This record gives sequence, structure tokens and C-alpha cells, in this order.
Amino acid sequence: MDTSASSTSISTDASISNSNIIIEQDVIGTVVTVNKLKHYAFIKRTDNPQQQDIFARDVSIIKNQHKPIFVISDQCQFDIKKTTRGYEAINISIIQRTDLPIFKLKKIPKKKIRDQQKTQESLQLLKSSIIDLLREALK
Repeated sequence: MDTSASSTSISTDASISNSNIIIEQDVIGTVVTVNKLKHYAFIKRTDNPQQQDIFARDVSIIKNQHKPIFVISDQCQFDIKKTTRGYEAINISIIQRTDLPIFKLKKIPKKKIRDQQKTQESLQLLKSSIIDLLREALK
């Protein structure tokens, strides 16, 4: 019984060590979303903006001249590690912090989720549903 327990702990230790592998180092990005209550943020890469935003925790910020909290539009340098839930930023260093009020910051363009064809299909479905309801009401 003791051998099975020790083999389980060894495999658990191996899975933990695999999750701490750094994929990329010294990546530059901008903080785009902040949740101050739950102490996390999302960082958009400036070198490859087409990729998904990177999840980051407050505790991963390296303390320097700035407070170890995220503010929208902070310029950061960080490393990326692969986790079971996706990518996470670690060893975050805040390069530049903007002191502007949030309403004066430039807006980050949103991705287009729907194309025109999906929009047209939705409109047609809505029109047909309304027509069917009116027919039922007139009977």
C-alpha cells in the first residue's frame, strides 16, 4: 500500500512541475481588463495582438516603483506559462503607468464576432417568428 501512495505523489509532483514551464519570456503588453475585487487582469500582447488576451494575477507583479496592482492601459513586460486553463502571465513588471482618468483613455477596438451573413440570418429568423406570432394571434 505504501508504494502505491508514494507513486501517486510522484506523479502529482511531475504534473505540478510541468505546469510551471515558461513558454515565452520578455513579452510586452497592455492591460485591457481589470477585476480589482478578484485581483486579476487580462493583458493584450503588443507584439501579436491577434492572439488571445493573457490572464494575469496581482501576485505575479514584481514590486518596483509602481504599486503591485493593475490599472487599465499599464504597459507591462512579462513571461507566459501554460496552465490547465490556458496561458497565464507571470513575472510581470509594470514598465509604464498612465495617470489619465479612465474616460480619457483611448478605446480599444472590439473584435467583430458576427459577420453580415449571420446578422442577416438572425433578422430573417426574427421576422419569421413575428409573422408566425401575428398569424396565431389573428386566428
